[in-house]
Amino acid sequence: MLIHANTVCLIDCGQEKHTNIKHFISEASNHYLVIISSNRMFVRVNRKQYYMQPFTFMIVPFYTGELTLELRNITTYRYLHLYCTEEYLQKFSEHHVSFLEVYTLAQPLIFEELWKLLQQYIYPSKIHHTLETAQYALHLLLSLFMEGSDGTISRAIEVPHYHKLTSLRRKIYHSPAQHWNIQDICDNLGISKPYFHKLYLLAFGTTCTQDVIASRIAYAKKLLETTDNTVTVIAQQCGFETDIYFMRQFKRHIGITPTTYRRICGQIKN
Repeated sequence: MLIHANTVCLIDCGQEKHTNIKHFISEASNHYLVIISSNRMFVRVNRKQYYMQPFTFMIVPFYTGELTLELRNITTYRYLHLYCTEEYLQKFSEHHVSFLEVYTLAQPLIFEELWKLLQQYIYPSKIHHTLETAQYALHLLLSLFMEGSDGTISRAIEVPHYHKLTSLRRKIYHSPAQHWNIQDICDNLGISKPYFHKLYLLAFGTTCTQDVIASRIAYAKKLLETTDNTVTVIAQQCGFETDIYFMRQFKRHIGITPTTYRRICGQIKN
């Protein structure tokens, strides 16, 4: 057991790449597997096939003590093996989250930060968080699965234009520096701006503008970690209009300035 946090326990977690078949074993009841997709994938769970888009997740119960995942295409996914008490399971029910249903992940950037905290506790290198920090990260991570920014998690299949919207979201995270004009997007989709904002929020629990900013912050973190470019240059490379706006958004999302973030990353490497 990696993290014990009262009503929920983390048994195992990890990231799999290019795996065709993965077996998970449990010797007790109330065990669940959360699968988080990083790209489009077809996954067969105990003989039933599901289609998952990027930034989606699914909670799968261990009905027989064993779970078998079969992947049809080369893919990358993350997983959490959890033990949940009946009390904690009630929370999923209260938030209308069902098992074996594919849901959208509202805040990919926040998910990445919380995932990093868990990994740094479980696989410590030069930085090691306390158990209390890991427990807090686990609870926040599970809260992301229960609630989007609008307080709900939408069933993606019920959202009009969902496949076009997920394609757009994938492009945003793959090309963060691109100039994303909402009116142009709406014209391409053939819908009005108010309707587009409504659909995007319904599908992903966040706005398109928030996703654009989150994708640029994620790209900026990578550049701060891997290059010696100045903050001004990085702001331009990530598509921000000014370095002041970039620094304001970075601190708002990450909690520290870009310069401080770079210094901490340098200390960890050294």
